[in-house]
Amino acid sequence: MSLETAAKILAKRLASLEYVEMYSSHGVDGIAAAAIMSLSLFRADISFKLKTFSEISENDVKNPEFSLLCDFGASCVDLAENTMIIDHRDPSVSSSYHVNPCLFGENGETELSGAGCAYLVANALGDNRDLAGLVMLGIIGDNQTLSGRNQMIIGDAVANNLINPVRGVLLVGRTTKEQIANSLHPYLPKLSGDGEKASEIEDACMSKISNEAYTACMLSQIVLDSDASYNSLMTLYGDSWCLEREVIQNAHAFTAVVDACSKAGRPGLAYALCCGDASYLDEAWKITTSYRDRVISVVRSAEKICNVPTVWCVDDCAVASDVADVLIEFSNGPLFVLGRDVAFLRVSARAPRDSSVNLEQILKTTAEACGGSGSGHRLWARADVPLDREDEFLAGLEAASCA
Repeated sequence: MSLETAAKILAKRLASLEYVEMYSSHGVDGIAAAAIMSLSLFRADISFKLKTFSEISENDVKNPEFSLLCDFGASCVDLAENTMIIDHRDPSVSSSYHVNPCLFGENGETELSGAGCAYLVANALGDNRDLAGLVMLGIIGDNQTLSGRNQMIIGDAVANNLINPVRGVLLVGRTTKEQIANSLHPYLPKLSGDGEKASEIEDACMSKISNEAYTACMLSQIVLDSDASYNSLMTLYGDSWCLEREVIQNAHAFTAVVDACSKAGRPGLAYALCCGDASYLDEAWKITTSYRDRVISVVRSAEKICNVPTVWCVDDCAVASDVADVLIEFSNGPLFVLGRDVAFLRVSARAPRDSSVNLEQILKTTAEACGGSGSGHRLWARADVPLDREDEFLAGLEAASCA
């Protein structure tokens, strides 16, 4: 059986139902996948309800016979066999309705996201090619590449004028000041978080009479005024994508806004944007700006507590994941970011793209040995560990990292 056949089997099952209970992860990829499936179900006149979770277990799925899981579920070993699953992680569950590239020898780590899997199911259910822009959010959100199945989907979307390649400044924001002061990827030492300095650069560029001259001035000032590395500076300008059918057409900006809204506790707003509701745009941008300011503040105060393995500690566990995303840009190997909650140690781990480490396996094994839990992907993962077992967890982490 092929991935296309699995998508058709799942689509046929959905078409036989009058109502679907949908669950999705609350990351960018999960929200994009949920929006793709919501719009395709709506067009097929199938009623549905959506709930978002950071993680899911078999206990959360009350009616497996008409439940659809988006961007998770593959690792839930005790799910009922008739549960419908759209995921791209290594599977450890048996289901008759499971669309997952890993089941068919395809690469779910870098070449097909949860949104991409949802897109295949949506187009087996009907003509939903106009939803391809949302697949780009899954690709960027999960740091995937335009290769394999991703390349096929986006290539077709370009041919259909749904997505268009462009080149330009890759910083996120509506103004130059926002782009510089809120820059996380890349993080710009001496500039990220400094609104006054960002305003000065914006003012210096205002006298330029062409877009090209304005961009050149902006980039030159960033190079001169920040302590960013060469590799970071090389990511300021480059290839991006214009999503012709989406409420925010810049793919990197749209991904950042959906990500920030979800992490700030507003996944419903992020989902509404993905479903095409532009009425929340102003609010979404305000949330994004505020959230990115918060992350930058925590990055500045992060404390390195161990060199082997590389472990950082932050005072705001809610943004530990984003801090890890920033710090990995300056690391040659895997790193772990810890944040202490009331009862739990929250752990986010990252590794460079060329690393051979399996962070999901390390965190899952080490956390479970301490009465916690872990999940994720090979190059990024998360874990929750009881706070009173922090020392035990760190010792296990050291042993696993040095093995």
